[in-house]
Amino acid sequence: MTNNTNNKYRHIESFEDFEAEKMKLYYQVKFSEKKLQLKYLELTMLLSPAKLIPLLVSEWLSPIMAFIKNFIGQFFHRKRTTESDIKEDE
Repeated sequence: MTNNTNNKYRHIESFEDFEAEKMKLYYQVKFSEKKLQLKYLELTMLLSPAKLIPLLVSEWLSPIMAFIKNFIGQFFHRKRTTESDIKEDE
């Protein structure tokens, strides 16, 4: 039998070491599964219609609301300017 120096399990020398390595690998797998489940939940929450539709609507409405706000502001600014011009003429 050849001695493989690249073996990552060469530290196992007894049954207890084997059990410890087995448990370590088991917990690594469980940890990876939980991280994957968490990423899946984050993605489903991000792409859920309850959150996606308001986000899209707010993105579409923000330029329209800015236009309306500027229009109203300019309308009242012009009205004030014409009122002050009328008062100056009197």
